[in-house]
Amino acid sequence: MKKSLSKVVLAAMIATVPLAADNYSYDTYSLFAIEGGVTNVDIERNDAGNIDVDNTGLPNIGLKIGAQGNDFRAFLSARYYNADDFSKLMTAGGELQYLFNFSKAANFFIGANAGQAFIKVGADSDKNIPSMDTTSMYYGGDAGFNIHATELIDIEIGAKYMVLDVNENRDNGSGALVNFKIDSMVTAYASVIFKWQMN
Repeated sequence: MKKSLSKVVLAAMIATVPLAADNYSYDTYSLFAIEGGVTNVDIERNDAGNIDVDNTGLPNIGLKIGAQGNDFRAFLSARYYNADDFSKLMTAGGELQYLFNFSKAANFFIGANAGQAFIKVGADSDKNIPSMDTTSMYYGGDAGFNIHATELIDIEIGAKYMVLDVNENRDNGSGALVNFKIDSMVTAYASVIFKWQMN
């Protein structure tokens, strides 16, 4: 009798597990985003003691794919920067963000980012400055707001800080070295995020 009762209780407990899971609402979404922004890049070019510091506002566009739960979201991202002083500036990496859900209309996020930057600075023959082509790991943080335009579309407004470690020397062709130093990038941006439920 005890064995039969134990089997019934065990069967009832197993049967209630899916019901308990259904009672807890945990929304998960797949994400796709299109991003546009303006970036300042901290650049120093030291040519025979003359330091050229260039903090330029660079328009940039990017694509992001990711996933979101109730409190967290993650993106893989790629960005292209329209840089007049560069032959090339692109980044590829990821972001992990924590969501503060203070309102049904919007939420606030903070997060961390990391990835790889691909940089090529073009030559300047008038100043006898050679070209420089390199890559650098980056890391940093981001913060901003998501405005829930519809159930499946968010408008994201944020800022991103990225630390780079570029310190390269190049020969200018006359035996002198030109030092290129890039420390950081700061971006203000907006994104349109398309969401659809995973489950």
